[in-house]
Amino acid sequence: MQTADPPPVVAAVPVAKPPDVVVVSRDARSDILASRDTPLPLIKGRRTEDAVLRQVIFLTGTLVVVRPAAETGEQTLRWTYEPYMQRQLCFTSITGQFSCALAEVEELTEKATGEAPLAPAPVQATPDPGAPVQAASGPNPAAPNPAAEAVRTDVAATLRARSDSLFEDDRRLKLDPMLRAAGVRVRRIPAATTGEHRSQRCRTRPGRNPRAS
Repeated sequence: MQTADPPPVVAAVPVAKPPDVVVVSRDARSDILASRDTPLPLIKGRRTEDAVLRQVIFLTGTLVVVRPAAETGEQTLRWTYEPYMQRQLCFTSITGQFSCALAEVEELTEKATGEAPLAPAPVQATPDPGAPVQAASGPNPAAPNPAAEAVRTDVAATLRARSDSLFEDDRRLKLDPMLRAAGVRVRRIPAATTGEHRSQRCRTRPGRNPRAS
């Protein structure tokens, strides 16, 4: 007696689920929050080279307005704020030509997302047929959403306050190991005297010990 072969296994094709929401509009922009150019006099053996480390922190904001796919219900604004660090190493050749390597971009951790319902747009009154027709002055942009703007302001303020430490950490973790691996060191640049210190020295009379008084 022969046993019948088992039926072939047919993989079930997943049925795509219809979307719950429909995108009404999308807007994105990037703003520079802080930047720094650090001179780097590089030394390797008897060779020297003038370099500049350019660092920029910028914030990319994306605002998406969605509505329910069933066309019943209010619209919702969804926002995403993503900060990035960009670094670029630039060099000055012996001919005076200035050129930069390809910029590198990395995402920072201070990312913020959220959503809030949008208030319904005001209903415009029907124009009077007897009134004179005025020329259109272009589209009227919608006012910024207070909830989204508050989040963007907080993220931007946090990044600006931490910009110095973020720049230092980025150089220490990303650039310094590369220079050490290449056998390159950075010549220290003496700090310039600030105007406040100069003015303090000018107020001290020559030949007089300020402590004596």
